[in-house]
Amino acid sequence: MKESDTAISRRVTKPKLFDEAVHFRARAGTKARIDALRGNTRQGDFVRELIEDALDRREQEVEKSENR
Repeated sequence: MKESDTAISRRVTKPKLFDEAVHFRARAGTKARIDALRGNTRQGDFVRELIEDALDRREQEVEKSENR
């Protein structure tokens, strides 16, 4: 039997949902604070959520100040 050209390979990779890498330096103790709060959440996921939440809040503040 010949394998089909359209057959799914044995290895299926995860789709990349997040394609931007951001690296930064933080004050001493920041990693310990993150580790204390994140529980079982992966560090990268936790930090991404923190940044996205902070950006959402800032964007809302800008919208409010522009509408005044």
